[in-house]
Amino acid sequence: MNPYDYSVDEEDGCDGDPCSIPAMTVFDYGQLKAAHDAETKNSQRREALSRMLKSGPHRRLAVAEPGLMGDLEQLARRQPNCETVIARIRRHIALSLLAEPRALRWPPLLLDGPPGVGKTYFARALAELLRTPFFMVNCSSVTASFVLGGNSASWAGSRPGKIADALRDSVVGNPIVLLDEVDKLSGDSRFDGYGPLYQLLEEDTAKIFEDEHIGVPVDASQIMWLATSNNPEALPEPIRSRFEVVSINKPSMADLGAITQSIYDGLLDRESGWKKRFAARLPADVKTALSGVPPREIRRMLTGAMGQAAVARSASRSIQIGLDDLDVGDERHKAKMGFLA
Repeated sequence: MNPYDYSVDEEDGCDGDPCSIPAMTVFDYGQLKAAHDAETKNSQRREALSRMLKSGPHRRLAVAEPGLMGDLEQLARRQPNCETVIARIRRHIALSLLAEPRALRWPPLLLDGPPGVGKTYFARALAELLRTPFFMVNCSSVTASFVLGGNSASWAGSRPGKIADALRDSVVGNPIVLLDEVDKLSGDSRFDGYGPLYQLLEEDTAKIFEDEHIGVPVDASQIMWLATSNNPEALPEPIRSRFEVVSINKPSMADLGAITQSIYDGLLDRESGWKKRFAARLPADVKTALSGVPPREIRRMLTGAMGQAAVARSASRSIQIGLDDLDVGDERHKAKMGFLA
C-alpha cells in the first residue's frame, strides 16, 4: 500500500482494525445525519451538514516514515535559519516512529521571528515534505471567533468556521493548520478571535470541538498546529502557554544563498521539462542580488527570470539565468523591510 494514499473505504472505518495506515472517526455519522434531517430544507446549515456528510466520517492519519528524518536534514540545509524548529520537529517525528500507530503528531508550535525571515515559507515547505494536507488561516484578517469556530445558523450569511471546513476537506484527520500571524488575531471582548483556540489547542477538549454552525462535535484533536508571530507577547497568556515557542532568526548571508537555491530547486521540481532545460545551480551573482528579498518575492522573481531566460536563450541546451534576467523593480526597497532589516 502507498503510505501516502489516505483514501478510506466506507466499510473500512479502521476503528480497532489493524490497518497499515490508521484511521480515525472525525464525527458521528448518525448524529450528524439526524441534525441534517431535522434542519429546515434549503437552509445554509442543512447544506453545510450535507457537505460534511458527503465527506464521510472517517479519515486516515498521516504517518511517520523513516525516510522523513533524512528529508528533514535536507530541509535544514536548504533553510538553515530554521534549524532550531526542524530539530524540534525531528524529535517529535522520532517519537511518532516509535508509536503504534505511527501517526504524525507534534504539540502546537509557535514560530516566532521578525517579518520576512521565511516562517510561512518554511511551514509550506514542511507540509510538502511530509506530504500532508496544509490549511492556512491568515489571522491578521480574522476579526471574530466565528471565522475559526463558525457562527449561529440564525445569522444571515452564517457558515462553518475554517477548522470545520479543514476537517471536512482534508483527506487525513491530522492535517497541518497554520495560524499565520496569530499575534494579530482580534481581541474584541464581544467577538474574541482567540475564543475557539482555548479549546482547539488542548487535545482533550479538541476531541469534542463543536463548530457553532455545524452544532455537532467533531474530533479536531489530531490537527498538527503551527503558528507564526512577530510578537508573541501580544498573545493572551493562556493561548501563548498552549504553544511551544521556537525562534526563527534572520538568515546570515550564507543562509540566504541556500534559501534562494532551495526556492529555485522547488520551481524546477514542479515541472520536469524545466528541470531538463534549466541549469541546476544559480550563479552566485543572482543569489547575491536576491539576498535581501523575502521568499514569496524570490519565487516570483525567479519565475520571471526563468521566463526571460527562456525567451532569450531557448535554443541553449542548458538555460542559465543571468543577472540581466532579473526584474528587480522595487524589490531592493522591499528588502529593507525583509531579511536584512
